[in-house]
Amino acid sequence: MKSRLQLFRNLTLALSLCGLITACDVHEMPDIPENEPFVIRLNFDTDMTPWHHTVKKTEVAEMSLGDPAPSMSDNGIMRYVVRVYPLQNGREVSPQQCVKEFVYEKSVYDGYDNTLTAALPSGDYKVMVWADMREISSDTPFYFTDNFVEMTLQGEHHGNTDLRDAFRGSADISLAASIAVHTPDTVDVTMQRPLAKYEFISTDLKEFIDKEVQNALARGEVAEVAGDKTPSRDVDTDDYQIVFYYTGFMPCAYNMFLDKPVDSSSGVSFSSKITQLNETEASIGFDYVLINGKDASVTTQIAIYNKDGKQISLTDPISIPLMRSRHTILRGSFLMQEATKGLVINPEFDGEYNLIIL
Repeated sequence: MKSRLQLFRNLTLALSLCGLITACDVHEMPDIPENEPFVIRLNFDTDMTPWHHTVKKTEVAEMSLGDPAPSMSDNGIMRYVVRVYPLQNGREVSPQQCVKEFVYEKSVYDGYDNTLTAALPSGDYKVMVWADMREISSDTPFYFTDNFVEMTLQGEHHGNTDLRDAFRGSADISLAASIAVHTPDTVDVTMQRPLAKYEFISTDLKEFIDKEVQNALARGEVAEVAGDKTPSRDVDTDDYQIVFYYTGFMPCAYNMFLDKPVDSSSGVSFSSKITQLNETEASIGFDYVLINGKDASVTTQIAIYNKDGKQISLTDPISIPLMRSRHTILRGSFLMQEATKGLVINPEFDGEYNLIIL
């Protein structure tokens, strides 16, 4: 009888142990996730500071600084190129060791700021972001960004468009593996321009129009109307082409790791139009220039051509002072200037504007 009772107790104990083992299987610790999600919050510093100068021939004089104000395009598609690199020795990054790359696009209609999501294994990383724009009707942004070591303009140099604006930023983030449900870590990236902008405003628009009207009268191309005090009606400013010639080197490649230009080109030019601002002033062209964080400059000559491709005006070389996120505004009598050096004009106009300095 005792042996049977002992056997029953042993069976009961064994069944109880099996139940405990089964219960432990139900409450196993979950696996540590392979990737940790995180959020990238892009905050754009779009302010530009007007920097006013006057120009007399080749002499550029600084006048005043305006108040910083947001400068944004309201029409276009912004591209966000994000690359993530593991941090080495605490802070160092190797450009060849990108572990994550993704590209987002959105309309600039609602502004530039954006919030992106990603996931990576636990570790310490540097997040680097480049943002540029393209026209809605085009699939090609203005910058070639396959390599953050050397980013260049795509195709021909495009001046006189605010879609050439661009921004860069970077920040570090540490991702720790966790089995608990938690809010993803957030890294804030401040996006700033590696660029300066300049613009030429000609203050002799009225004199230029009057001169062109008199020239047209002398050629018999327009009839004089007695008592007419508005000769501008006989001049269509769209008939004139402005061409900016960079007479020195123009920065053409930017290294995001060094945060400065690393190459430049010669023989760069772009075309523009006369945009009337008021009775006496007109904007005749602007451009964006890649520069480092210090003072910089580029040199340009401005030529004006009529509808037949004949050059009717040319400035001397003008050195343009530049600083990042400043809008250098140069005012002067550019439409009526004549260069002090001789000039040879190509008489066979074929749609190209040729400048030959003697």
